[in-house]
Amino acid sequence: MTQPPLRCHLLIGPPGSGKTTLARDLVPLLQGESDEPALVLSTDAIRTELFGDAALQGPWDEIRSLLLRRLDEAVAKGRPVIIDATHARRPWRLLYTQVLALPAPVEWIGWWLTTPLPTCLEWASRRERPVPEAVIREFHAAINHRQFGPCRAEGLAALVTLNPAAGEAEPAALQTRLQKLDGQIRNAVNKQRSKCENLHRYSRLVDLERLLFLLRLLTSINGLDNSDPATASALAEICNPAPEGDLAERAAAYLASWSEVHGGNSDVYADVEALRADLAWLEANGFTRLDWQSDGPIDPGPFIASAAGGLHGGYPALADPAVFRRVFTLLRHILKHPFDAPSGSGSASGIPLYQHLIDRLSDIKGSYSADQEAVLRNDLRHLLRPYGFSPEIKGRPDSLRQGYAIGTALLSADQLLEVHSLLKASMERLSDASQKPLLLTLEDRLRRAGLLDGNAARRHHGRRALAHRSFTEERSGTLAARDQSERIERAIKERRRVWLRHLPDVVSEEQKKQGMDGRFSAWPLQLLFHNISWYLAFETDAIGSPEGLIRTLRVDRLVLHGHDGNVIRNQESQHERAMARLERLLHVCGGLWFGSDIAAQLAVMPAEEAAADASGKALVKPPAASRPIPGREVPGRDWYDTLRFSCTPQVFQLIREEPNRFPPEHTSYSKPIPGHSSWSQGPLDSLAPNPATDSHPYPVELLLPRWTLESDWDLRSWLFRWGAGVRIEQPRALRELQLQQACGVVELYGTGFPD
Repeated sequence: MTQPPLRCHLLIGPPGSGKTTLARDLVPLLQGESDEPALVLSTDAIRTELFGDAALQGPWDEIRSLLLRRLDEAVAKGRPVIIDATHARRPWRLLYTQVLALPAPVEWIGWWLTTPLPTCLEWASRRERPVPEAVIREFHAAINHRQFGPCRAEGLAALVTLNPAAGEAEPAALQTRLQKLDGQIRNAVNKQRSKCENLHRYSRLVDLERLLFLLRLLTSINGLDNSDPATASALAEICNPAPEGDLAERAAAYLASWSEVHGGNSDVYADVEALRADLAWLEANGFTRLDWQSDGPIDPGPFIASAAGGLHGGYPALADPAVFRRVFTLLRHILKHPFDAPSGSGSASGIPLYQHLIDRLSDIKGSYSADQEAVLRNDLRHLLRPYGFSPEIKGRPDSLRQGYAIGTALLSADQLLEVHSLLKASMERLSDASQKPLLLTLEDRLRRAGLLDGNAARRHHGRRALAHRSFTEERSGTLAARDQSERIERAIKERRRVWLRHLPDVVSEEQKKQGMDGRFSAWPLQLLFHNISWYLAFETDAIGSPEGLIRTLRVDRLVLHGHDGNVIRNQESQHERAMARLERLLHVCGGLWFGSDIAAQLAVMPAEEAAADASGKALVKPPAASRPIPGREVPGRDWYDTLRFSCTPQVFQLIREEPNRFPPEHTSYSKPIPGHSSWSQGPLDSLAPNPATDSHPYPVELLLPRWTLESDWDLRSWLFRWGAGVRIEQPRALRELQLQQACGVVELYGTGFPD
């Protein structure tokens, strides 16, 4: 007759639930091979033995080492063991049921004490060594967690639930429970037999959860790379100092300390070799590969027998290969395409999210069939969301993930390469040295993903490129230098006031006598690339006024002299108002010259965005429009003038192809000339054309700020480049300037060409 396996017992319950009493009553009911009673291993008793007082926590490694040694000795002798501890968290239970390799086969029986929380609090208060109420509540909640509470899937041969407060732990009741264990275990094994006949690599719960937690960790922090300060800070909160070694070794260290997953330190999931194999499995199944063949069928792999763990233990739902394939097919898709949803939202799209996901995965073998919407919904709710994976992003801040997770996530492989091309061009052709650290980080990750290795990099040529080069000179000591650029970017981010000096500005002798060197204080707002160079947009510091003049100057002509007294804008609204003004000025001016009048800049702001003082009243009330464009409101109309010119047909065609060079609401083009024009009238075509016999039959009107018309070289360069193709009619000053330039050219060549 075959000797039945040894049964050992885990007590599960918060402090004050009656575990010690239950252990005492179970001892005489359990006998070993030599008829000796069961051995009770209590963490409190071991603390007393090691440190002289159960209240002294002491090094956990010493406590666990002694407990496991005695467990090993008892099992070797065939003596049943009762482990008296809370076992409140799953990893603490998995240590015994699926991780330990014991000298003889063991069936683990879990005894779940369901003592009500008020009773636990009352009983614990009577103890000589009271346990803090917060600890009791925390452990009670952990044990009763809907997804991570005790279950057979943890490798328990049987899970017995009883409430000592209801008399269910009396010796007679315990004897009855023990007598029923054989049948209970037999029925559970038979019920699960079909699943157990087709076990795969991740059928055991400890292996499955280690894979899920590894995937979750990598999803949160790609590559566990702590090269940037924000990621380093996030990793330091998990494990400090940062671990060393390869990815598997670092992942093991972080998983051992990841309180969000474990609720406390635990090395149950920190098997380095197993994690190394898990990383290889993730790559083989397309979780970390970016090639186009990475969405093939999921292969769970064969079951790997282990000497660790108990006999006849239960298995999770994903132990079934079919369930595992469909769930991990869905999970892989969610990680790579977290924002994948039907176009539109809700019922507006016509396709429910769940059916949309089924359709997207329909070509992958082992995925969901068309009629399994309820199955997919259930898998998300009970198998993926408890581990922190969820595709429903909109309206769920807790679902938003930072970074691009594993592989691509937020961007496809092709999109990542396109971003790389543009970022590289920004650094090389636009002379933006501040992008170098970001570019190097991106290139490193793309290489690790296999996108920039060998032929993969050579085959990709960006669909968009930058043909022009920046004329910005990387002059040492100016904002064009990398170190200074990084400093001004930090000042922008921190909304910090700084001292600047414009190099071409000449300092007068009188200023020098007064100790002035031409520097001025300003609030930096944004770095802008315009035409051929980089500029810094800033707000001058206006003494006694919350609003200053918005200006732009080339970065290679600006020197940063440091922070101005470490002054920071505490009110975010001030910075936002300045940014709103900058955006408005960029919009209405069509260039980077914003004039030198604060009142004028404030006046052109829309009324609802006008700058306000602390009392909420507008600082400058925009003047009423004296000649508004029909049907259009123009804030600060008195600060604008009209530029009117007429064009030849060829030039007019080119100008109409630039409808966004100036604000569309401030732009008016000629209507078509019947019989002479080849285009259909558009929304901007509102002016009566000149006679068809006119050499310049097509008029254009632009409503521009007065300072733009008076002083903006950007406007003049654009306007005069058309040469005789435009005839300026208003304002007169610009017309005369065009004439002077034309006369100067004629005079230059009037005597003929030199030999």
